[in-house]
Amino acid sequence: SPQAKQILALERPEFEILYGGARGGGKTDAGMAWMAFSYDEAGREVFLNPRYRGLVIRQQSKDLNDWVERAKWMYRNTGAEFTGNPVQIRFPSGAIIRTGHLNDQNAYSQYQGHEYQRIGIEELTQIPSEVSYAKLLSSCRSTIPELQPQFFGTTNPGDVGHDWVKKRWGIPDIVTEPVILTKTEFGGRAFIHATVYDNEILNKTDPNYRRQLEALPDENLRRDWLIVTGK
Repeated sequence: SPQAKQILALERPEFEILYGGARGGGKTDAGMAWMAFSYDEAGREVFLNPRYRGLVIRQQSKDLNDWVERAKWMYRNTGAEFTGNPVQIRFPSGAIIRTGHLNDQNAYSQYQGHEYQRIGIEELTQIPSEVSYAKLLSSCRSTIPELQPQFFGTTNPGDVGHDWVKKRWGIPDIVTEPVILTKTEFGGRAFIHATVYDNEILNKTDPNYRRQLEALPDENLRRDWLIVTGK
């Protein structure tokens, strides 16, 4: 079951959704649920729509191994089949979620001309430039009336794409509430912040994780991993 901050992110109607900003906020599970269990305009979970096509991206393809293994558990009751390399997830309805990477300049071309109604990127700040992101986003479109296109990214602070991500979503230095940008040319953007303190399940099952973050000797790293910050 989704937690409060996850629900807030999953229910946003904007075209570009960004979730996270600190360690332990439940980012991966939220994105995974969104890829299969968000709703189309007909009120169906998207994995039940036979025409649905989704794409999950990470900068390095090997880094999606953990995502795939966790998806096998989350999707275990849907009848999904996981095949190929990169992995493709096919549901009994005919819906498909593909996985991919952006670890070289030619990688972007393999998605050109494709149509994906849902695109998710794990660790968005690993993408080096906004231009690279925009190239991929051009494949997030829909010719299916009941499937409105939408993007869902997860992020931690830092890494090579920190500055452009912060600017695109209008993230302040310290975030205390969701950032909603409705007046954009592409249907709006929303940043939903989440920290380890928002993850009640993790704090219950593994309280030492939060304590480890709180005990980090580097003050800047402790701030970045515990507090949603755009610094």
